[in-house]
Amino acid sequence: MFENFVIAKRTRTLSPTILGFAAIAISSVLAGLLVYSWLKIDKLEAPSTGIQVGIELPPPPPPPKGGKKKKLEAKKDPTPKKIKPVDTVQPVKKEDKQEEPEDTSDDDGDEAEGDPNGQEGGQVGGVVGGQLGGVVGGVVAAPPPPPPPPPPPVAPQNIAPTALEASRIAGEKNIVPDDVTKTEISRSGKTRLVIPVKICLNASGTVKSVNILKASGFAAYDSKIQREMKAWKYRPFMVDGKAAPVCSAVTLIYVQKN
Repeated sequence: MFENFVIAKRTRTLSPTILGFAAIAISSVLAGLLVYSWLKIDKLEAPSTGIQVGIELPPPPPPPKGGKKKKLEAKKDPTPKKIKPVDTVQPVKKEDKQEEPEDTSDDDGDEAEGDPNGQEGGQVGGVVGGQLGGVVGGVVAAPPPPPPPPPPPVAPQNIAPTALEASRIAGEKNIVPDDVTKTEISRSGKTRLVIPVKICLNASGTVKSVNILKASGFAAYDSKIQREMKAWKYRPFMVDGKAAPVCSAVTLIYVQKN
């Protein structure tokens, strides 16, 4: 029993070397804790002094003209004005005045420098009818001569009745009076009428004029002769290879049987 006590007592006794190492370890741990606690200290914010630094901004643009005045007028308390009675006056119709167009010319008010009949590019001191680029004080050129008059129309040539008849292509040649005129001829005692006629054609062959040189004595018959002969058609009559106007005489003979 006492032997076990002695052994246990020996085992519980620590050597000074172990105690020294333990002390060193404990002091190292404590030193580490102190350093860690110092590093973990929260930094406090700097106290506010109440002074703020700012940047100056440009001012806003001014309002449009009349805007402030309208705003002030809107704030006024509208109070009804007393209307004074006035005498009734008949309205007078005002005449509309026509606005005169503005003068947009570029002149400087010196009317002497321009001429109403002048031309663009002219010079001061020039004359009407002058030439552009001419010299001031020069002689005005004479106007060009007028163009020559057109040649007079070609006078129709007189041709033989046979030549004219050869070129006729249409128209009634046998022209007789109507029944009323025939009765008048019988009462007059005449049985034969000879009527010379002058007929003229233009260059295209159309009848231009019909003139009775000696009347038959019966107006209705003469009118019918002129009307029928104007309806005649001819080919253009050629003179020296060119169509030309012509005239000729045609004699109409009417014989009435009793």
